[in-house]
Amino acid sequence: MKPILLKLYVCQTVDSDLERELSNLGWECFFIKDYVKSLKTSIGSTIEKPSDIKTVVSEMQKFRGTIEGGVCVRRVEDFISDSERRYFVINGRVFAANSEKKIPTIVEECAKRINSKFFSVDVIKRRDGVKRIVEIGDGQVSDLVGWTTERFAEIWLDEC
Repeated sequence: MKPILLKLYVCQTVDSDLERELSNLGWECFFIKDYVKSLKTSIGSTIEKPSDIKTVVSEMQKFRGTIEGGVCVRRVEDFISDSERRYFVINGRVFAANSEKKIPTIVEECAKRINSKFFSVDVIKRRDGVKRIVEIGDGQVSDLVGWTTERFAEIWLDEC
């Protein structure tokens, strides 16, 4: 089985020298979040200068009260904005919003590797055609992103 390579860097604590850590990565642009969520207000979660990490962390603490788990940093890539798709995995079986759509290989591989009865996988396409997993969640998503409620109910009927 080929390893899944993610461009994700995780600092264990908010007390780490985050600016230095980002500088060492040498990336042009960074997407910042904690273990749970990104910053949707204020300056947002995307920064270009490592020194801006202090502001993002401060704003996350201000608007959310705490940093959950630690700070995660993802390299910003050239994604096609309307290409993001959400998949759900139930008991190792992957479902798409449209039952006719082929499941991407990267999602099938993810489903094999994560030992959970239910989770979501969000995939987006880069401009060069490469598909990337941008988020894996416990299924408690804020909305169905491209799914109808009927289709979501249907996948549960398939598994019962």
